[in-house]
Amino acid sequence: MRLSDINSPLPAGKFYFFKNYIGKNKFLFLLTAVIALLVTFASCGDDDDDGFSNTGTNLTISDIAGSWIATSASFSAPENIDLLADGATVTLVIQPNGNFTFTWKYPGEPDEVSTGKLGFDGQWLALRFDDDPEEVSFFISLVNNILTLRGQVEFDFDDNGIEDLGILEMIMERS
Repeated sequence: MRLSDINSPLPAGKFYFFKNYIGKNKFLFLLTAVIALLVTFASCGDDDDDGFSNTGTNLTISDIAGSWIATSASFSAPENIDLLADGATVTLVIQPNGNFTFTWKYPGEPDEVSTGKLGFDGQWLALRFDDDPEEVSFFISLVNNILTLRGQVEFDFDDNGIEDLGILEMIMERS
C-alpha cells in the first residue's frame, strides 16, 4: 500500500512535509511544547501556593486579623499547666494576608517569637510556622471579640528535652 492510497483528508504531499519537518526538527518541536506546557501551568496557578483558604466555615481571615492578647493559656498533658501563672504574656498578631506573629513573654527571659502563615481548612484554623513545615490545626471560635483557639500540639513545657503531646487552649481578646 502506498501513502497516496490512504483515504485521508490531507494530501499525501502535505502529510509527508509535516512528518518530515517534525522528524528533522524534533528538538525545536519538543522545546516549543515544553515551553507552552510551562506557560500553561504558570498561568493557571494562584499567587498564594500555601494551600490555605482565607475563608472558613464560619470565619474569614479579615474577621480575626488584628492584635490579640491571651487572658487564658493552658497546656493539658499529663498535668494541666497554666502558661500565664508566672506573669507570662502571650500575644498574637494576624495580618490581613494570613501572616502571623506569636510572642511569648516570660519575666526575666528573652521573648520567644514565632512567625508563620495561617488560613482555614473548613471550620479549622490551620497554622504553618516558618521554622516547621508541619501544619497545626486549631478549633477556632470568635464570639464578642473573644478568640478561642484549641488544638493538639507538641512542646517541651517542662524543659526535659522531650516534647510532650497535649492540648493547648488560648482565650484571647483584641488589644
